[in-house]
Amino acid sequence: MSVPPAHLSPILRRLHLLRGAVGPASIRVIDQILSDPEGFLPLTIAELSETAQTSDATVVRLVQALGFGGYQEFKLQLSRALAVNRHQDLAVEIQDTSVTVLRKVFDAASTALSDTLEHLNLEHFSGAVQAMSMARHIELIGLGGSGIVARDGQQRALRLGLSCGAQSDPGTFLPFCSLMEPTDVLIAICFSGTTPDILRAVRLARQAGVTVVALTGLGRTPLVKLSHYVLTASAPGDGYRPENVAVRLPQVALLDALLTSLHVSQEPYMTARLTRVQSDRHALHSELPR
Repeated sequence: MSVPPAHLSPILRRLHLLRGAVGPASIRVIDQILSDPEGFLPLTIAELSETAQTSDATVVRLVQALGFGGYQEFKLQLSRALAVNRHQDLAVEIQDTSVTVLRKVFDAASTALSDTLEHLNLEHFSGAVQAMSMARHIELIGLGGSGIVARDGQQRALRLGLSCGAQSDPGTFLPFCSLMEPTDVLIAICFSGTTPDILRAVRLARQAGVTVVALTGLGRTPLVKLSHYVLTASAPGDGYRPENVAVRLPQVALLDALLTSLHVSQEPYMTARLTRVQSDRHALHSELPR
């Protein structure tokens, strides 16, 4: 068995070592990844299997042999490993100065956004935009920090003139979800994908025929299995900024992208509406006594 080059990240070293224990088809996949790790990251399973002249199943088996739950998780971990090689360590340490912490937090934010974009299911994103554009009402739910993200999304939607609500109290959103209609969209924000009250709300919405969009983390969680469209966000975390806290920035960015895409999809009607609102607002202010 050949010794992998010392400069490789741990994931690529494992991949190099695995090369001597797999068949020719898997070797072609490994060689494709090792030859250009950065270039591999944007590839879908279909694109990688076509380039390596093998099947999608071979790629999936290889990823599982490396100990990952799925293709997207493997790409995420490799992306983070390459980011560490490109930059300084993103983890905040006890000896760091305030300026060092500042730089690490901003580097981590940049990595979180790029990771989220690289591993996002674009078909699910487009499907979510289409569902929202046809919805009678959009409701966002989330607990704790996810509730803050939901409120931010609501404010953005209301500025577009959409019918949109945001709730973070299970005592309120559980009965509300049971009364939603098939023409509505529920956006459930839950990083773990396992919070019981969120899952209950999603089940109630599904029973009512509602389209469910999940903003969550990676993995085949119960929320993922219950949702029509799954948008995964991720962020490098550490002892001072856990991943479920750092992930709020890419979650907000995803909501912004959804609503901006919705705006673009309804042009020129949407801009005409917003222009009319601005004109009415200016006229109202001009009529006020000075």
